[in-house]
Amino acid sequence: MSLTDDIRKATTQKGVKIQGHEEDKFDRLLNNAFYLEKDIEGEVAFLRMVMTRGAETQERVGLHASNMLKGDAEFCMRFQTLSLLYHQTQGEEVSPSLKRIFEEGNAIHEKWQRLFIRAGWSRPDELDKTLYDERYMMQYTPDIICRIPEFHNGEDMVGEIKSVNTFQFKKMVRHPSAWKQCQWYMHLTGIKHGFVLSEDKNTQDFKVELYDYDPKLVEPWVDRAEAIVTSYYRAINDRKMVKRPKWATSSDCKKCSSCSLRDACWRINGGGRRLS
Repeated sequence: MSLTDDIRKATTQKGVKIQGHEEDKFDRLLNNAFYLEKDIEGEVAFLRMVMTRGAETQERVGLHASNMLKGDAEFCMRFQTLSLLYHQTQGEEVSPSLKRIFEEGNAIHEKWQRLFIRAGWSRPDELDKTLYDERYMMQYTPDIICRIPEFHNGEDMVGEIKSVNTFQFKKMVRHPSAWKQCQWYMHLTGIKHGFVLSEDKNTQDFKVELYDYDPKLVEPWVDRAEAIVTSYYRAINDRKMVKRPKWATSSDCKKCSSCSLRDACWRINGGGRRLS
């Protein structure tokens, strides 16, 4: 183990933030933003947009960008293809405890998003807004799109917000998955710079990671997205659906029983409802 690794291990065990010069500068800007006057008009507009977006339907449909980032053991090509063809169940399989965790995460996201409006770095319609990529027939929702004059000459940046528990936060050098999401969203938006902001949900301490777009890193997710499009058109034109993964042994197996497209996949309970 190198001296750098020894220092990194020791400092993380003590809960000390490990950040470079640019991350420290970003850290200071974020802390200073808490002293700014509230932008009542902008912040209320953002909250109204979040609360009323999709008011006519809360249904989650279609292909979502975050699914591309799953590990091989969790990724299901059949599910992704079916998501372009069928309605999904809408969270009935999610436990109340997980629902509470999601709501806490939403509150932390909104706190930081309002701060970016307050600082003049983002407009309300650049925060938590669902976008669509026609190449991959894919929806994606960056937490933040912003411009900070002190970084990259005020060019656009993509930001991801994550809340983590204290144990994870103290050990974490970088968030284990958010950097992937940041890179993928940079690819989808064409923006070349991004950041991850992780908050300790117990202490409200936070860490910042800065990234530049790396096309090599996103190649596996591009390959997946393109394969789903091919699979979709094969299902439409040739009526041939991609096979289930090996771990999908029955409709009642552990993973399939909680799948939101279980009925369509296994042709049970009416076989699912086709998207119009």
